[in-house]
Order: sequence, then structure tokens, then C-alpha cells
Amino acid sequence: MIYEFRIAVRDIGVPIWRDIQVNSDETFYDFNSIIQAAFSWSGFFEHRFEVTRSGGTDLLPIIIEETPLDTLEDYTDDSDFRGYSDEEREDVNEIEENEYDYYDENDSAENEDQTLQKFFTDIDDAATYIYFTDAVIEVDIQLTEMVVPQEDCRYPICVAAKNASPDEMEDRPTILQNRDKLKLTDSQDLIRLINFALSQLGDSDIFDTEYEDYGSEYAFDTSWDDVLPDETEDSPPNF
Repeated sequence: MIYEFRIAVRDIGVPIWRDIQVNSDETFYDFNSIIQAAFSWSGFFEHRFEVTRSGGTDLLPIIIEETPLDTLEDYTDDSDFRGYSDEEREDVNEIEENEYDYYDENDSAENEDQTLQKFFTDIDDAATYIYFTDAVIEVDIQLTEMVVPQEDCRYPICVAAKNASPDEMEDRPTILQNRDKLKLTDSQDLIRLINFALSQLGDSDIFDTEYEDYGSEYAFDTSWDDVLPDETEDSPPNF
């Protein structure tokens, strides 16, 4: 089953949203990557999901967040723990004992294990995505459609979008001051660029592509990789 979500940035003063279709069995870990790509963010800051409506019923937020230790994925049964503190080793052991599922008593779960279809079962089921930048960007997520997958379509895919995303490195006063600059008139260029970013998920050669194929003022310009820091006047534009 394919889920279509309306994913909208909250309280910027300009409507900023993406309609994204994803596989219903995607994990929240992967969904985070999809959201980051759709809004041209880097994933540099921590994040969490708060499920606020599930099965057609409003509920107290169920928190789905990142694994407590960023290095957890590097651990194996043969890991060398000598470089880590006793507290870190205890955290890892606690997570492993709970088999990477619910690891405390506050309805908090790790996003690597939880799938979208577990919580999103009815139209209008909803969640909040919180991206802990200096501005603390909040994003509303609403399930709007459930459709049959198309054989010739690659998912995730953006089917509609409006306006550019706020810069994750700016604080809230700066974002609000510059919000009119986020308004875009050509949504088709925006959608093409978002789908390009989505198509690169999991591809280590994300910048090894012909940027001209997606030519617009919002596209990735790989020439930035060749510019020395003291020669760079601006950063590549967000979309």
C-alpha cells in the first residue's frame, strides 16, 4: 500500500508543504530521511516524531525518536567497548535487552523499528515532526490518501509542493524576517528538484550527477564542491 502524506511546516507565515507518496511499510527512520530530502535539510540536528492521531482516534502524543546513542549502529557482538564510558555501555546493553523496541515507560519508541503502517491506519491520522534546530522547526504530517502502487513508479515521490523550505541554520526571527523570500511561483521546478533529491536517498553518489538535467535556480550545483571555502560567497540555495 502507498500512503500519501501532506507534510507542512508550521508557523512560518508562508504556506510550505509537500505531498509525498511513500510505501506504508517504511520505518520512521527512513521517513525522517524522506522529510529531510523533501525540505532540503541535512539531518544535522536531532529530531523526533509525535503521533497525535492513530486509527481515527486523537491521542496523547506517542513519541518516536532516534536511538539514544548515535554510535549504536556501529556496535556488534564483537565490538570493542574500551573507548566508551560505563554509562554508554549500560545504555547499549539496555537497548539490546529490549530488542530495539519500546525502551522506556513513556510511550517512546525508536524510529529504526517502527513502521508507518503501525500507527497510520486511517485517513487523517496525524503526527508532528520536530526538528531541533535553533528555530525548532515543527512539521505537521497528515495521511491524506491510501492508494495502490503503480508498477512504473518509484517511491517515495513528491506529487505536489508549495514554496521553499526555511534554512535549518537560521534562527526563528531570521526565518520570519525572510519568509517572503521563500515564496515560489514555479511549483513544477520545485517538484522536479524534490523528486531528484528523493531519488538519491541511499545513493552514496548523491552529488555525482548531471545537475543540468534539473536546471533551475533551486537545483543542486555540484561546482560548489570544487570551490575553496574562502572563495565561497554564499551557500547553495535551499528548495
